[in-house]
Amino acid sequence: MLYCSNCDIKYPADEGQAFCDKCGGPVQPLQEQSITPTTASDIALQRSTTGPSGADELPIRVTDQSNAQSSAPTNVDIGDKVTNVYNSTSGQDYCAYGGERVYQDKSFRCPECGRDPICTDHFDKSLRLCPFCFESRTTACSTCKTRQLSEKMLKCPRCLKTVCDDHSNDNNELCVECAEQWAGVVAAMESGEVAISMGTVIGTDQIEIKGDSIVTRDGHPVATIKENTWYSSPKQWYRVKGQLLVQEKQAMGRFYPNMSLEYSDDENAHWSGNVVTWSGKSYSLRLSYPAAFPYRPPKAYVIDPKIVRSRHIYPDGHLCLFHKDDKAWQINTTGATVMSWVSLWLHCYEAWLDTGEWPRPEADELEISPTY
Repeated sequence: MLYCSNCDIKYPADEGQAFCDKCGGPVQPLQEQSITPTTASDIALQRSTTGPSGADELPIRVTDQSNAQSSAPTNVDIGDKVTNVYNSTSGQDYCAYGGERVYQDKSFRCPECGRDPICTDHFDKSLRLCPFCFESRTTACSTCKTRQLSEKMLKCPRCLKTVCDDHSNDNNELCVECAEQWAGVVAAMESGEVAISMGTVIGTDQIEIKGDSIVTRDGHPVATIKENTWYSSPKQWYRVKGQLLVQEKQAMGRFYPNMSLEYSDDENAHWSGNVVTWSGKSYSLRLSYPAAFPYRPPKAYVIDPKIVRSRHIYPDGHLCLFHKDDKAWQINTTGATVMSWVSLWLHCYEAWLDTGEWPRPEADELEISPTY
């Protein structure tokens, strides 16, 4: 029987198995036997019968093996496993990759493609592959030329180079060279020193004038960028419409005197106060004006206690007080009117909690759990 000490697998001796099918390491006989002469100079002649008729006996020479290498195994580290490599004399062969002379019991067979023998220098000890299979499953980095598994490499979407982790940016989206170029483009956009060529942003240091045209260095047409601003906060309504602010204060003070007008850090105006329903329950409210008031209505929020689940409420927590198609909101509608809708909404909400029915006409019966 033949035996693989790595995988603890036995193979029939008559099949000529030289390597383990699982790990690719050499297999050895279970027991090594040798003929030892009485002395170093003894020569013994053994006779064998070639046939049942007692034919001529042929002499067989048994040579002196007192100096033969010991068959005791030696542990050799080959990566994630340790194999027993025997020092007994065995047949010689040549590495299938590098052509070096190797001993069969100190070489390997690739478990993936079956090539053998592969010497210990060319057998990959981590992936347990021969160099041919290693190269087919790996890719060389375009920058440092080191090979890694293909699935761990990045193909830069801009330059189409394949790079390893050490030569890609932190987000693993671009190679280091393209990431540095993109940082330069961002800096140029911030300074305004950019133009557009064929839909791509380029720096003004990459363009030149030819005749009456502005082109890139490789001749593509360039469109220059006029000064523009992406976003500008609109002027708050109460700063440009002083009379409207006076009307809002008068209407709210008449119907809801406990509400107070406040201004947030972003200068948006809002009313804060409490409303007590028929059941005696008090709700803390906030009525926030949009910058475009009165062309857009204020938004009402129940601050305390927060609404956990209800109909006619938006995911951000502001109340749905009217349907957009019923034209309830007009540009002359005041915040005090909105507060009256809020009060009605709270009473309908409490009735819905008790009966499961919303006591006013509904366009839908969708229940929402807001996250505000």
